[in-house]
Amino acid sequence: STSRCGMKAKELEANWAAGRADLVLEEWPSLQFFTVGALRAVVESLVAAGRIGEVPAVLHQILVQHPSMRAAEALATTLDALPMGQASAGTAAEVRQLYANMQAACQERGGRAKKEMPLCLQEASPADLDALLRSYAAAGDSRAMEVLDTMVHTGVRPSEATLTAAVSLCAESRHVQMAEHAVACARQTHGRVTLALYSALIKVYTHARLWHKICDLYAEIRRDGVKPDTVAFGCIIKAAVESGRHELARKLFQESGNPDVLNYMSLIRAAGRERDVARAMRLLEELERSPLSADATAYNCTLEACAACGDLAAAEQLLRRMEAGGNVDVVSYNTYLKLLLSQGARAEADNVLREMRRRQLWPNAVTYNSLVKDAAARQDMALAWRIAGEMEQKGVRPDAFTCSILMKGIKLSARLEDVDRILEFIQRADITPDEVLTNCLLDACVRLRDVRRLTKVLDQFKATGIAPSPHAYTMLIRAYGHARQPDRARALWRELTAPGTAGPSEEAFAAMVEACLACGELTAAASTFREIQGRLSEFARAPAVFSALVKACMQCKQAHIALDLYSDVKDVFVCGKVTFNTLIDALVRQGDLTKASGLFRDMTLMNVTPDLITYSTLIKGHCSCGDLEQGLVLLGLMQRRGIAPDAVLFNSILDGCAHRQMRTLTEQVLRDMEAASIAPSNFTLSILVKLYGRCNDLDAALHVVNTYPAKYGFKLNTQVCTCLMSACIANNAMDKAMEVYDRMAGDGCSADAKTYQTLLSGCLRHSDLDGAVRLLDDALGCGSFGVGAGGRLDREVVEGLLMMAVRRGRIADVALPALERLQDIGMAISERVSAAVRRQEPAGQPRTRSGPAGRRAAAASHRGAV
Repeated sequence: STSRCGMKAKELEANWAAGRADLVLEEWPSLQFFTVGALRAVVESLVAAGRIGEVPAVLHQILVQHPSMRAAEALATTLDALPMGQASAGTAAEVRQLYANMQAACQERGGRAKKEMPLCLQEASPADLDALLRSYAAAGDSRAMEVLDTMVHTGVRPSEATLTAAVSLCAESRHVQMAEHAVACARQTHGRVTLALYSALIKVYTHARLWHKICDLYAEIRRDGVKPDTVAFGCIIKAAVESGRHELARKLFQESGNPDVLNYMSLIRAAGRERDVARAMRLLEELERSPLSADATAYNCTLEACAACGDLAAAEQLLRRMEAGGNVDVVSYNTYLKLLLSQGARAEADNVLREMRRRQLWPNAVTYNSLVKDAAARQDMALAWRIAGEMEQKGVRPDAFTCSILMKGIKLSARLEDVDRILEFIQRADITPDEVLTNCLLDACVRLRDVRRLTKVLDQFKATGIAPSPHAYTMLIRAYGHARQPDRARALWRELTAPGTAGPSEEAFAAMVEACLACGELTAAASTFREIQGRLSEFARAPAVFSALVKACMQCKQAHIALDLYSDVKDVFVCGKVTFNTLIDALVRQGDLTKASGLFRDMTLMNVTPDLITYSTLIKGHCSCGDLEQGLVLLGLMQRRGIAPDAVLFNSILDGCAHRQMRTLTEQVLRDMEAASIAPSNFTLSILVKLYGRCNDLDAALHVVNTYPAKYGFKLNTQVCTCLMSACIANNAMDKAMEVYDRMAGDGCSADAKTYQTLLSGCLRHSDLDGAVRLLDDALGCGSFGVGAGGRLDREVVEGLLMMAVRRGRIADVALPALERLQDIGMAISERVSAAVRRQEPAGQPRTRSGPAGRRAAAASHRGAV
């Protein structure tokens, strides 16, 4: 019967829980009914027996004989049962391929059934409908319900066996809706639901992990007067424990009448979860008094409950009872040892190890791993390595978990020697690195920036036939980017994007773009976006990664790459405000106001609110291009949206007005600026001086310069003075320009090269040689200011001064001394001008001294000769 078959499967699970792998491997071929738990027991027994290579062959035999084991849950259970979630030497890959082949075969059979389906279900025979029902149910196809309804409506009364089989087939595909529909159909057509059908439905719910539905189903079972068998009670009790309905679990346990050991163990685990050690102990005592045999597995389950509650006293008392009754094994001592270590009772832990050896229960990998983990947690790595060494000496093979513990222990203070020691340990113990260990090693190599070891670890991991995890790929790509090895990063990226793969994760995508940017490969970074453009909408970080790319493009002055990519991705995700502002600024700098305005429209359409920076950038761009009207329109729009202009924005508007010589509008903007409590600055003042100078209103320029600094509390700077001098010169008031120059020192301003450039040009325009000579002396650092700006003077202006001196016969006192001084400071005077000065030099006349004193002496000599 189903009950006896289920008991056999549970006995197999119990044998494995007791550590009897030999019994599991001996008895599994005789099972007529397999469970996921039994499957796990078989796989883990093969691993424990060192026969991991036989897993694919044994699994194939189980899948052929037991189709219910072809479900996704069984695959996950098999992979989880392999060492650390992965198999060595490609076993996991073989397991996945085996399941894929089985599923493909099922789909092919289902496809044939669909092709053979009559054009109209109404004309199908009962046999056809029965076959279609089973096929669709196994495939998880919703058309199974349509076939079932057709059977009912056409008078084909589905038998209880047919309905039970259909529901059982729904377990693999987790087609809960179809299973419930079939049970409802059974109730409608047969007036009842059998235990077999309820058991099949419980199986479906179990595969789907719908524990609450199993608990709710028990009420229906009772209403129908169906008495669950031992297997059904066991499933419902387990569901009650898993869903946290412990009171129901206890009630079911009492109602079962003939509970088995596994039911007792479920309740003991429930007591442990409720941190009720007393109840767990009472259940164990009740099991001891019952006709059932309380073996080491049941005792260990109770011991685990004590450990889960952290009750060391209860655990010690129970262990002594187990020792007295001969019910202890390695699992018992490992459980107690973990509890001792968690509470810092290390001296007692040594006693436990001695007791184990006295009883000839030799510590296994779990025992040593617990000791290594405790030492590593206390940062006593010397002890951890000694324990690992003892592990090897005793013939206990270290596993990937051992190495992961050691790797995590050296994580904070990882050195190259530590990583090498781990790698040697792995090779010596012939350990296949799993995902956790590989990630730990990769992380250490990344932090140490050691690409050689990084590549070595990667090659070791790939040699096992197992692909790195998405997290490992991300770390590797980022590390190769930091090491400036873009070719290696791209090779990993190609593996992630190869046909048939799941594609890169969001973190891997971000790491690849980051690697390209670190290596200065902006085009490659943009290509990375385009390669997975269809998936960008799934990546929440895509806008931030794009922003980083935009920033890098601006820094490298390759804005066109970012702008071209924006055109490709703007419909995929919404850029942030900072990114929009950066792109708009780049277009404004290029003078492309049309595209900048287009970006502004995109920004508003995507509900990204423009801010002061956005408006300021666009307004400045329009004003600079002479489109003052559009700038003013944007200013009004900004103010209507409640964004107050700042000084920079007002100055941009003022500058645009000044360029257009729109005096009235400029003064109106200035009043608006003052009304907004934004004080004019030196920059504002320079704009006004330029405007009034162009409007030939020198008095207005002088007025604002004389009044604004005191009125608004700032000091004149050199730029404003230079602008005022330029306005004076343009309005033929050279004398006033020189007055401004003379006044600069009193105002605390130092003349710069631009100042001298402006005044020298004015003197030459007004043929004022003496004034020009004075300014040159000042610029060369010999006058009252001593600025030494001569090296930055425009050569054309200086040469104009020399030629004016030559034409006026002022060679000895002006031209020659000036030429020598200019050449002394490194200014390159043209051969033409230099020859003209020296050609006019009087023959045999001694050279004059440089500077003003030399010129005065030369002038006196010249007057005496005349």
